[in-house]
Amino acid sequence: MAKTITCRVVSNRLLFRCPSCLTRRMLSLPENIRRKSIRCHKCGEISQCFLNRRQMPRESQAGKAVMVFNDGREVNIDLYDISSAGVGFDILSGSKGVSLSQEVRLKCAWNPRLLDQGRYVIRNVKGRRVGVEAVDRRYE
Repeated sequence: MAKTITCRVVSNRLLFRCPSCLTRRMLSLPENIRRKSIRCHKCGEISQCFLNRRQMPRESQAGKAVMVFNDGREVNIDLYDISSAGVGFDILSGSKGVSLSQEVRLKCAWNPRLLDQGRYVIRNVKGRRVGVEAVDRRYE
């Protein structure tokens, strides 16, 4: 069975590193694919690669936090990843009342500086998974 790995793609080029023999190989990829099976040219092992085309890397972050809406409602969330541009998380009680372009605040009791209680705009909702983007108030 093929191993699953995440590979970073920059300018449609991928530096593939085999998980078994650690051999490296540079590959050119088309723009429209999100994953690809790659066979190592040295050991022959097949790896399933999820292609990460993000310009800013995301950091995995697990923990509980609270999302506060403008009307004062609070919803418990599970954090998944954080980048300088936004946050990805799961809503524990379902995604009722969450809509795109809604402005929210995030509070984290166990590490208050992690989210800095800034303002975020909801950019993506897929089931219980939500992606928010940080809003920069200086330029408004």
